Amino acid sequence: MPDISSLAVVHPNADIGSDCVIGPFCTVGEHVQIGARTRLMSHVVVDGHTRIGEDCTVYPFVTLGIASQDLKHEANSATYTEVGDRNIFREFVSVHSGTEEGSSTTIGNDCALLAHAHVAHNCTVGNDVVMSHSATLGGHVSVGDYANIGGLAAVHQFCHIGRVAMIAGMARVVQDVLPYTIAEGFPAHMRVVNKVGLERAGFESKSILEVRKAFRILFSRELRLDDAVREVAKEFPNSPHIDEMLAAISDSQRGLARPDSSTFELNVG
Repeated sequence: MPDISSLAVVHPNADIGSDCVIGPFCTVGEHVQIGARTRLMSHVVVDGHTRIGEDCTVYPFVTLGIASQDLKHEANSATYTEVGDRNIFREFVSVHSGTEEGSSTTIGNDCALLAHAHVAHNCTVGNDVVMSHSATLGGHVSVGDYANIGGLAAVHQFCHIGRVAMIAGMARVVQDVLPYTIAEGFPAHMRVVNKVGLERAGFESKSILEVRKAFRILFSRELRLDDAVREVAKEFPNSPHIDEMLAAISDSQRGLARPDSSTFELNVG
């Protein structure tokens, strides 16, 4: 049985899982589903067509599934928010639903969104992602597994943040950041491979070395990017990690946050 405070407002049609805790002054809408053992502490608002998985912890003043702030959003349209299992949402986090009818904002499993973080409409956030204090994603942003978005960093609409990438605090990201790299600055540029993040994610030393070599080739000043991509593909024909980096380059629509030449040579060793 769920434990629902008498001071909470929970729509009778909401689907509340077993052993959930709904604290005082929380509001849960009609089309909300909440998985087993998830806890809403107090003053939490969950609305819209929103599904929250199991074993999540939602701190006070969080809003999940609220209508998109996109001015194209039409009132009363059915848009969705999907949240996986074992996620942590700290104080004042906001996650908005999709904009277009039937579209979704999704967050995977085992993520930690720290205080005041914001996930805008139609974003896709992977598993094991950390968004630090006041980190902000614009609409339609994609964030890969194990990525880390630093405090006060802002990511422009439609940007892609690759798997195991790290965005430094206060960075302004206006172009795509490749998997396994660290980006910082205003605007942000990729500086170096995220060696520590790769180790924590369980990558073998051989794979990390390949990624570092590929990064060095890709952004060498002696090669055009197209030529560098061909050279990397030739040198690492059987590496799924390198394939992922090259696919991110091929699929990029906003262009890459390429390294600043003044610091690149200092950071590739």
